[in-house]
Amino acid sequence: YSGIAPSPLAGEGRGGGYARAKALTRVTPSPRFALIEIRRLHAHEQTGPALLRELTEQIRRDGVLKIPVLVADRDFVILDGHHRVEALRALGCKRVSVHLVDYYSDFVDLGTWPDAAVAVVTKQDVIRRGLSNDLFPPKTTRHTLASPPEVRPTDLELLK
Repeated sequence: YSGIAPSPLAGEGRGGGYARAKALTRVTPSPRFALIEIRRLHAHEQTGPALLRELTEQIRRDGVLKIPVLVADRDFVILDGHHRVEALRALGCKRVSVHLVDYYSDFVDLGTWPDAAVAVVTKQDVIRRGLSNDLFPPKTTRHTLASPPEVRPTDLELLK
């Protein structure tokens, strides 16, 4: 939130008083890049074993995590990148590169994949399931951003 914006009172001169704005405006923050400890993250979806094996081998072969994981900044719930996190864990990494976002801003949109077992999911459902370890099936939720975050490949050695 941007807070209360001052506005001059009617009839006041140059150094006049200020009145409170009637409404708060929501600021759409940019994702913030960070390296954080994997143990701080909470999954809200299960992972698929075949995709996890494939991705683990690809990351091992490339020696980099190409795309940071998308994470809710207040609760550290993974929004996108469950397989990447588990692949890094399998490779012995202790840290992960992430883009932290204000999940409740309209910068982050939530939907479901066409073949998802659940048709409707709310942001509150995602956070609740992440914090309670009551995981959705793999590839249930689909998070998209108003604008793509910066591409930040991260060398695996920085994540160990």
